[in-house]
Amino acid sequence: MRKYSIFMLILLAAISAEAQLNESDSIRLQIKFNATVSVLDGNVARTLLLHRLEVAHSNAKWGLSTRNDYQYGTTRYNLTENDVISSNFIYLKPLNKVYPYVMGLVETNLRRKIDFRYQIGPGVTWNVVQTKPSILKLSTTITYENTRFGGTIFDDEKYNGNHVIETWRLTGRIFGRHVLKSKLRINYEFWWQQSLSESFNYRFHTEESLEFPIAKHIALRTAVRYSYENVELLGLKPFDFFWTYGFTISNF
Repeated sequence: MRKYSIFMLILLAAISAEAQLNESDSIRLQIKFNATVSVLDGNVARTLLLHRLEVAHSNAKWGLSTRNDYQYGTTRYNLTENDVISSNFIYLKPLNKVYPYVMGLVETNLRRKIDFRYQIGPGVTWNVVQTKPSILKLSTTITYENTRFGGTIFDDEKYNGNHVIETWRLTGRIFGRHVLKSKLRINYEFWWQQSLSESFNYRFHTEESLEFPIAKHIALRTAVRYSYENVELLGLKPFDFFWTYGFTISNF
């Protein structure tokens, strides 16, 4: 719960700022907060909270953005998720059709026994479609990754005995956001991360969401998230699937 309290304090501090979520859309700063939840009770008690805070600022010369996810969950009242994923970017000339950036990422994952992971490296984005109702981006990034696991016995025996795994990765990413005439907002993202030294070491992630505005700055939201990681500690499954529902608050 300490991580949850820190996350909410960050949200309250940022909510009073102006915002610009899409780094290549205009020169203003923008903020967006998603809160989604899934609750089951009875024979199986399950609670899952997935929260996301996004902040971005840009002008013609440079831009900054940060996306921070917090996951909290219990199954039969036992803690199964208490994780943070923070993705941070610095952009150069983000209003251009093609622009470079530097990415820094930190992550923890209780379910997968990832005590701490960080990635850092350069990349480039292509604004394929950049209109008011539609955004489509393609990106590629090269990063150095360091992952500290909470164990040393893996599904693949060649990693056994390693508490820390280091590698260079190449990431490909597709991101889209579309607003229909009905005001329904469709968001989707897919990325694949491949180790440059080991073909077996890869992961991918996909997320799709629908948002329907009910007020100027509030929308109902449902989202599906699936992630797969091919290097796992022994006894853990390589994938996670979440389907949640909740709301979005933004100041744009």
